[in-house]
Amino acid sequence: MRLALQAALDGAPVESAVYHQWRSLSDAELLAEASGHGFTVLVTTDKRLAEQQRHTDLAILAVDDNRLSSIRAALPDIAKAIRVLAPGDHTLIPTNL
Repeated sequence: MRLALQAALDGAPVESAVYHQWRSLSDAELLAEASGHGFTVLVTTDKRLAEQQRHTDLAILAVDDNRLSSIRAALPDIAKAIRVLAPGDHTLIPTNL
């Protein structure tokens, strides 16, 4: 999915928590690590992350379904949202599957 999103973003770098071995981090730790490594947007299927972690300089984009087929179908909307999000913005991308 990382490469598909990267392609939808015209080759902009896309990395994953798995790649960075951050899967075991708490939400706050994950946001701190991502911010500390220069990330600007976090894409997640955790719809409550933005509500629970309001004080972050990262933009948080939540997708409301964690099925790969739903995320794949929403890639154009995800890419469009990433292009316009500003630091601290929070948004939810609905899926229609």
